[in-house]
Amino acid sequence: MVKFNENNAYKRGQELLDSGMYREAIVQFDEVLKETPDSWKAMNSKGFAFQKMSRYTEAVECFDKALSLNPQSVEILNNKGVTLSMRGLYKEAIACFDDAFKIDSTSLEALNGKAIALQHMFLFKEALDVLEQAMKIDNKHPQTLLSIAVTLQKLKQYDRSISFFKKVLSADKSNVKAWNGIGVTYQLMGDNDSALKCFSKILNINSNEIQAWISIGFVYQKMFKFKDALKCYKKAQTLVNGRYHHKMYDGLASCLTKLSEFDQAIEVYKQIFQHEEGKKKWDAQRSIKFVNKLKRKKATGTLAEIIPPE
Repeated sequence: MVKFNENNAYKRGQELLDSGMYREAIVQFDEVLKETPDSWKAMNSKGFAFQKMSRYTEAVECFDKALSLNPQSVEILNNKGVTLSMRGLYKEAIACFDDAFKIDSTSLEALNGKAIALQHMFLFKEALDVLEQAMKIDNKHPQTLLSIAVTLQKLKQYDRSISFFKKVLSADKSNVKAWNGIGVTYQLMGDNDSALKCFSKILNINSNEIQAWISIGFVYQKMFKFKDALKCYKKAQTLVNGRYHHKMYDGLASCLTKLSEFDQAIEVYKQIFQHEEGKKKWDAQRSIKFVNKLKRKKATGTLAEIIPPE
């Protein structure tokens, strides 16, 4: 068994992982695994790096190998559950979270992961039941409060949703997820100005917060201000330093399409197709076909105006 506090390759891998340098991290974890094939921690971290790169199949393979080495690890089960959920395999994800909870009945990560999977299945009331269970363990846990707020948001209980986001902010005024959640809720309520104020507060906390730029871009899209939205997505693009970010790429491609920049839009959708698996991958494929159709119509002069008049 490797003594991880003395293993330089593992330490370097973790540092690279924390810095978002996932490919480089995998190289280091592979070095550990060459020397110590039974290192479940290195295999688990390698899987997490693949997850961050949206390479979900490889991530799950790593987590399965790690589980074969340590089948009672709640951490690995939760990581596998999150990855399966990202792939859209929600029932399989829930099975992982349930297994994790059987091992550790205080695992808030397992309960929150299960609730998020249920949200994706549009089982919002069931998700709330799970989150109430989590509240009995810790009624001040930020992620649980955020998950409840999001679930209430999906149920269109907007005022209650905002109240839970504010509970998070009462303990941490700089919580970016809470500010973003309130902004999204205002947006769903049709209050774009209040939404923009929330997202701007995030930028006051950290001007390099990628999600805030993406959220502002999305609001501008809803307001048909596609040029302004495009600027926000391009700002986010400079901040990701070449790393893949689905929401940013999706917004960028959508704006380029609206602005009739079809060749650029197709290239962005191709990148989404290359990086994603499952539904997101096939959505990107359909979008490529759709944009190509618009491109042909433009070439023949039969394309109607995409952007509605202000």
